[in-house]
Amino acid sequence: MENHPMSDIKSATVAGVEVNYYESGSGSPMILLHGWPQTSYIWRKVLPALQEQYHVFAIDLPGMGNSNSLVSADTQTVARLIKAFCDQFNLNDIHLVGHDVGAWVAVTFALEFESLLKSLVVLDAGIPSLIPDEVFAPQNAKKIWQFYFHAIDGMPEFLIEGKEKEYLSWYFTTKTAVKDAITEEDMAVYIEAYTGKERLGSGFDYYRAFPESALQNKAFKHSLSIPILAIGAQQGQGLNVGMAMQKIASAEIQSVSIPDCGHYIVEERPEEFLKLLLKFLNEN
Repeated sequence: MENHPMSDIKSATVAGVEVNYYESGSGSPMILLHGWPQTSYIWRKVLPALQEQYHVFAIDLPGMGNSNSLVSADTQTVARLIKAFCDQFNLNDIHLVGHDVGAWVAVTFALEFESLLKSLVVLDAGIPSLIPDEVFAPQNAKKIWQFYFHAIDGMPEFLIEGKEKEYLSWYFTTKTAVKDAITEEDMAVYIEAYTGKERLGSGFDYYRAFPESALQNKAFKHSLSIPILAIGAQQGQGLNVGMAMQKIASAEIQSVSIPDCGHYIVEERPEEFLKLLLKFLNEN
């Protein structure tokens, strides 16, 4: 994948941790945070448009598809590392965008470092402490089973190691509505990023830290006043994302569910995502 928009990876040592990231464009800073089981490669379809208006930093979360894992994968620890990254690059008035686990981190970052942000955008994620309780009901198991399986100490990597291709291919196929959005070539990028017990385990550590991340979010008693856009997928979390974010917003947020779309919004419906995002940013 040498010629895709995300091929020029950079690395910086931040608070003693190696952080991989992609940087492009100029203008107001924008930070993009991906989720599991992916890397910043998820933004490849939208980066060319975003970099025309924004100074974009797509950050690979430590331990997510790389060997730069943290001692703890709770969202406060990760958010504070992202804060150190922002300090190191003198970033403020940031547009923060997070998908899946990247949205978990983005929300905790906003709760702790709201003064650095100009806006917050969350994409199809079950945010710790904010996701509606009914999402975890047994009848919804097809959508949320991974929260439990991935959180078991040692077991998922024991079962998946050596079968990364089979597991991740099934995962992407099952959770997409637009079946040709993530090609075999794209899957190969993600499979390579998560191959091996160490890399699998570092990714699962975010799920293992979910209860701690939830307690951390609950400890914040204030409401966010920055503009917030919550985007769900019709075959993912849908309007649950907006319901979750409204719990911590001091004003009405924008909440959208994209039809005929699975969990991987920016890959399945990049044009719809860009239209929603750019309209939101232009209005705020």
